[in-house]
Amino acid sequence: MQLFLSDRMPRYMVEFIHFASAELTLNRLRGDCTVLLKGTLDGESFGLCWGDRREAEVHIATRQWGLPVSREDKLKTIAHELTHAYQYLTGRLKCSQGEAEYKSTWCGQEFTYDPEEELNLPWEYEANQMEQIIYDKWMEYKYKERTPIRIVEDGAIGSGSRSHSTL
Repeated sequence: MQLFLSDRMPRYMVEFIHFASAELTLNRLRGDCTVLLKGTLDGESFGLCWGDRREAEVHIATRQWGLPVSREDKLKTIAHELTHAYQYLTGRLKCSQGEAEYKSTWCGQEFTYDPEEELNLPWEYEANQMEQIIYDKWMEYKYKERTPIRIVEDGAIGSGSRSHSTL
């Protein structure tokens, strides 16, 4: 899988993205995943993800309701949204926008999106679980092991608006 990151992505986030990608086995999939830092997102969301079996794009907010998003919340959001990227790239989650409603298919079963029921949707339930599991593993790794994560990067760093890594 090809992983593309914002040039201005802080080092701690780059390391966490590679860690979370390995935990989710994104490196075993075909396709592209782009992770971008944004100021404020629609609906004051912490993060957004959309995609299909070929590519997924993740946006991470740096501000919400006019205030900076904490480091912990950014990392948990990355894990949450990368879980959605995995769901899209494996074909378990498919979304489509109709004229009047937003529909999703999860493992072959169709759902109509209702923001008030979002936490009860199976792909959100999975992403909420994984964000905590991955974050807890990261904290254990960072504060018990104290060994650096090896990141493979090619010459595209600093060129254009994204850096590029191959998992």
